[in-house]
Amino acid sequence: MQYIEWIVVAALALVTAITLTFAPPAAQRESLSLATVLGTATPTARPTAIPTSTPSPTPSFTGTQRVTATSQPLPSSTAAPALSQSPSSTPFPFDTRADLPRYIYVDQGTQHMYIFEHGELVRDIPCSTGLPDPDRYTPAWTGRVGEYWGTFYAFDVYADEAWYLYKSAGSILVHSLPYTWGNGYKVYQGWEHLGVRPFSHGCIRIAPKDAGWLTAWDPEGVLMTVTEPHRDKWQGILASQPTPEPE
Repeated sequence: MQYIEWIVVAALALVTAITLTFAPPAAQRESLSLATVLGTATPTARPTAIPTSTPSPTPSFTGTQRVTATSQPLPSSTAAPALSQSPSSTPFPFDTRADLPRYIYVDQGTQHMYIFEHGELVRDIPCSTGLPDPDRYTPAWTGRVGEYWGTFYAFDVYADEAWYLYKSAGSILVHSLPYTWGNGYKVYQGWEHLGVRPFSHGCIRIAPKDAGWLTAWDPEGVLMTVTEPHRDKWQGILASQPTPEPE
């Protein structure tokens, strides 16, 4: 064998010995992946938990809540004529008192009660005031609405949602139409007079739905104006019409 060949054989033997000396055990070699050897392994991203949506609890209400009136009129009852108008900016021939947060004006000439907030009409309520007789007409008045009287009984009928206004021959109130009881139901009287003509003993009558709205609106302490009763006008009109005794 030539000298050069001996050198090659010796070099190969040396390389083999070094490789065997530093190589990892077989089990360790088997666990190495190609990606690790090549240096191309990519770290695995930590899984992110997807939050589960939790429904919000349904609000619950406990206790007794007082109903508060809003500026919007209540829907008209199908069992009764339309009782109110939508808020309007129509000018009126009187001061609507924009300087006050709330104001009530009863026009006995038209038999309407107007409810204002900061001078804007929020409810037009047909009413019926006292007959133009000397002892039953509704006197003109300006003052604050008094305390709540609720339901009362007078002249053989009941009335609900009564609010005290002032003293005349008797107590002047604003209240619902009068009624009697029949078969467990309230039988209201005087629907046809609301917004048409005076017909009471002196109080200001309004429809039951409007009376309920007024109570919820809570008029106590609100400034109220009741115009003069226009007795001559109503006496002339009623003289040509049969006038049944007021309920």
